Parts: sequence; C-alpha cells; structure tokens
Amino acid sequence: MARKTKDETEQTRLQIIAAARRVFAERGVSRTTLAEIAKEAGVTRGAIYWHFKNKPDLFFAMRDQISLPLIDAVEDGALTDKSADPLCAIGANMLEMLHLLESDEEVRTTFEIIALKCEYVDEFASLDNYVLKTCCAFIETITKAYEQAKKLHLLREGLDPGLCALESYTFMKGLIHLWLSDSDGAIIRDKARALIEAHIAVRRR
Repeated sequence: MARKTKDETEQTRLQIIAAARRVFAERGVSRTTLAEIAKEAGVTRGAIYWHFKNKPDLFFAMRDQISLPLIDAVEDGALTDKSADPLCAIGANMLEMLHLLESDEEVRTTFEIIALKCEYVDEFASLDNYVLKTCCAFIETITKAYEQAKKLHLLREGLDPGLCALESYTFMKGLIHLWLSDSDGAIIRDKARALIEAHIAVRRR
C-alpha cells in the first residue's frame, strides 16, 4: 500500500507540472496563478503547495524535467567512451536538441515558455541569473568533452576548451531562441543543422 501511495503522489506531481506547462504556454508565466494551474490539473492549491514551495519552484521543476536529461545525454555521449570523437558527440547532442524541438511538443513548449513567455520581473526578477547558474552543469560537461577532444588532438590548436564550451552554450541558446521565434521557418529553421555542423567544424583540427 505504501508503494502505491508513493506512486500516486509522484503521479500527482507530474500532473501538476504538465498542467503548469499548458497554462504557462497559454497565458505566460507572470500572468499565471497557482489557482489556474490547480484548476487545470484537477487538484487543490494545497496539493500544489505539498509538492512545490511557490510558482518559481514549479517553473524550475518543469524546466528541469526537460533540461537535466539533455545534460545527461551530453555526458553519456561525449565522455563515457574515451576512444570516441567528443566533437562528433557534442555536435550530435546539438542536433538531438534540434530534433526534439521539431518532434517533441513537450520539449518545444517548455523551451518556448523559458525563452519567450517568462518575464523575469517581480517574483521572477532573480530567476534569469539563476537560470544561467543552473546551466553551469551543461557548460562543465561540454568543457570536459572539449578537453577530451584536445587530448585526442582533435581540437584545433590554440583553442581553449573552456571558452569553446561557453561559446557552444551561447551559440545553442541563441539558435534555439531564433528557431522558436522563426515560426514560419523563413529565416533560421531550414539552416539550423548546417549552422550546427559549421560550429563544430571550425573547432576541428
């Protein structure tokens, strides 16, 4: 019975996150209330507070549900096999992010909320900086991959792995933002794969 209760509790938590994603996407984060999320999820506000301290806490749970698996995918692809080509692994992960944007509505909606539908004011005023800090894990993982590429003499001479990683992060953040904004596909969407391939190619020895 205890196991069933734990499973049901987790199901309710996931139900609340899914409802928050739908309401955030429709109304924007700052205009959304916990009461609206509770109604969408079919739970009480008390149920939300049982799982989340406040709206920012719920926002980050929604964000981490998508972003943390992507970070793990980079580490698995770029670092676990020391004989592999880390530059190919970094490029493959970038392409996988792009593929998920194209094919996975949950991923696409989450990135749309983060990039386009969250005003970092009032209770969210400090969150933009916090988002950047939480990306340090991603940057650190990419740095290790570039360091591995350097050890394998795959990285172009003179390039610093740390700066390469930071540049790759800013490149993908900008590319994703432009991709999401280019809803009719007139500017960036059909060129995104070529841009990723070029980004990796200029780093290769």
